Amino acid sequence: MIRMGFHQYRRLLHFVLIVLGLQLSAAGLAQSLTFGLFGRLPDALTPTAEATLPLGDFTLEARLQRNALGIGLASALEFSALGRLSYGVRAGLGFAGWGVESRIGGTFGPVAASLEAGYSSTLRSDLWVGDEALGGLRVGLLGRYRLGPRETLGLGLGYKRNLAGLASGSGELSYALRQEQTYTFGLGVDDSRLYALLGWRGELDEAGTLLEATLRAGQYNRLETTLTLPLDEELNNLKLRLTAAYPWAASLGVEAYRFRADASYDGGFSLWLRYTLSFGGTE
Repeated sequence: MIRMGFHQYRRLLHFVLIVLGLQLSAAGLAQSLTFGLFGRLPDALTPTAEATLPLGDFTLEARLQRNALGIGLASALEFSALGRLSYGVRAGLGFAGWGVESRIGGTFGPVAASLEAGYSSTLRSDLWVGDEALGGLRVGLLGRYRLGPRETLGLGLGYKRNLAGLASGSGELSYALRQEQTYTFGLGVDDSRLYALLGWRGELDEAGTLLEATLRAGQYNRLETTLTLPLDEELNNLKLRLTAAYPWAASLGVEAYRFRADASYDGGFSLWLRYTLSFGGTE
């Protein structure tokens, strides 16, 4: 009886979200609705759904997968030419546990900064398949200071305490120089592992093909690249994302015409397919 009740409750959650999303889209209220299917070997497939809904000056976000439901609320304040402040909170509840997180960030003149903090009683990937497979407390601070039209200093600080009570910290200092291309140099430490940072961003041809690449190498190794190719005059792009790290882990993402596919390996293989519907003139 307990197992039967569990499956009935899960199917009811799926049905409620699908009906709600279709009603919102039919009424023209939803900004976007994303349906997906996530699979991780040898686990079963997990249907996923995400929806955004404007509520006055706020935006409501809802996320559902097989064993968890998430709700978020976000907004922003504009200060004309002075800058912009954005903030939000999000909570997730599932059969494996719960989690809550908040963020605030803004740009004021030459300074840009953001602060994120969250806690989960289980792995965050149990509450949403796109999140990292870590639980416990997480705090992160990112900042940038524009030295001039072509130079920017960056600072990143992080603190984590996992579910076993083990704590770790990270820090990164970077310098970016923008000419025809943007070059980034820096140094960082991640849980006592030192690394150097090299980055490059620029257009590859006259059509506007854009490549962004960031390499962290040393005791911590990670490569992140994004290739953006214009597809048509309606501003549709093809995006290819590749991330590789050592100890061995990798992910590959493809996105075009509201379709997105992400494949990854981190000791096991997973695949996430998604399609997004946009309403009310939003893209």
